[in-house]
Amino acid sequence: MPTQIRNFAEAQLESVKALLDSPPCSQRELLPYILIMVSVRLVAPWQLIRLAVSSAESDDATRIAVSPYACAVDIVLADIERMVGRLKAELRRGATDSVVALMRHIHDGARGLRTELDLSGDTPWTRRLGAIRTDVSDALKAEIESVPGRVRRLLRPRPASEIARSSMLDASEVAETEALIELVGACRNYASELAISEMTLRAYSEVQHHLDTGTRSLLDGLRHAGEADRRFRQSQVHAAVRFCAKVFGQEYASLLAKAAEVAANAAGERKAAATA
Repeated sequence: MPTQIRNFAEAQLESVKALLDSPPCSQRELLPYILIMVSVRLVAPWQLIRLAVSSAESDDATRIAVSPYACAVDIVLADIERMVGRLKAELRRGATDSVVALMRHIHDGARGLRTELDLSGDTPWTRRLGAIRTDVSDALKAEIESVPGRVRRLLRPRPASEIARSSMLDASEVAETEALIELVGACRNYASELAISEMTLRAYSEVQHHLDTGTRSLLDGLRHAGEADRRFRQSQVHAAVRFCAKVFGQEYASLLAKAAEVAANAAGERKAAATA
């Protein structure tokens, strides 16, 4: 077999199937182990189910379940379940990049199963895939739904009386919120397959609305800031710039950063005029 199979279809699929059907591989008790050896060579491991479809000459789950290669579907499902376990662990660590990568692989595997197999009936595989989607949705729910509240809390315009002199937003909380905004943005690409469409759309829309309508108040606050509250208001605007880069793009964020610079200069000029 090739050391890496980018697209397990047509000639390569037939070649591997012929190899697996040959006498050296004909012992059925070895098949799960052989299939795992095939799987690790696939760029998209979920494509292993194509052996089961080819063997059964059908995409019907009931027919595939009684075919010799039925365990290929179980191997793919087990691999997706393993990735869901890793997803939960990475969420607890706050490792956003790893979470996004795992979501992509889980999404591709789930979509591949639904596309390549007819899972319309009530089969064990259908229920197992449904449980995976529910598990992912439950794991991501708290993270996704927390984002709008985090953004509102950090960027809420405050009267000067509520701001401790020379205080700033907590840098770690800003970074965590920025990472979560990026996570919600990535979730939009995989939402339908992972049963998180509604919560993702709602959270992302709320963040967009708050950033779109709230930045003007932050700029006004910075423009009229005094010595005691200027540092805090600058930290709010800087956080808004970072959040806007994730939601609206770098060009929008750059314009906001320039507007913040103008507002800060206006505050400095006002202070100089007052002391002159």
